[in-house]
Amino acid sequence: MAWLRWNRLHRWLAIVLVLPLVVWSVTGLLFHLKPGWARAYDMLSDERPLEAPVHSSAAAPAAVSITAPAVSLDALAAAAGGPVQRVELFGSALGPLYRVTVADVPVLLDASLHRRSPLSLEDARALAADAVARSTHRAAYGAIGAARIEGSNVRVAFAGADVDVDRASGSISQRGRDTDRIDWLYRLHYLSWTGNRTLDRVLAVVGLVLIWLVMIPGLVLFVRGRRRAKP
Repeated sequence: MAWLRWNRLHRWLAIVLVLPLVVWSVTGLLFHLKPGWARAYDMLSDERPLEAPVHSSAAAPAAVSITAPAVSLDALAAAAGGPVQRVELFGSALGPLYRVTVADVPVLLDASLHRRSPLSLEDARALAADAVARSTHRAAYGAIGAARIEGSNVRVAFAGADVDVDRASGSISQRGRDTDRIDWLYRLHYLSWTGNRTLDRVLAVVGLVLIWLVMIPGLVLFVRGRRRAKP
């Protein structure tokens, strides 16, 4: 009778675990293969490399170069409006830009030390279009559409994804339907099924406990089966 009770317990616990085990195995396989991951998590950047000036000739046209004059920290501080914590100089679709951090807040200055942040819709759209054009997945983004201000960002709509440009720093991020789909798979895999963090943590613990509860009766049945098989 005890053997039958262990057998029945093991069977019902296994039935309860069928759904999460199927979800874990399918999503785990997808996470291993990563189909479409590269485009979904494509890292866009507003930054272009700064290049040395190139002299043109009739035989060899000049290459595109982005240069900026040397400036002092005092000049940057005066233009940015405070003591400089950090300075980055990079090329961009808007020309050379200084990203100056003042009081933990980024400020964009052009080569003439004119303030460019907060970025206008046109400037943000130009940075987004340039970043997508330099992406290895540019074909998947499709045609560029309208731009609109959303909080501290400018959101530029492409056919295949939305590209957000931070108006203060010029940093760029993107999100498409493929990103949403993969994030949904991650939530399934980690038992984040309700959207409530506390409840999802409880579900994760319950799932782990159920796995151990299935393992223990299975081991008991295995050991008892071995004993019964002995002459």
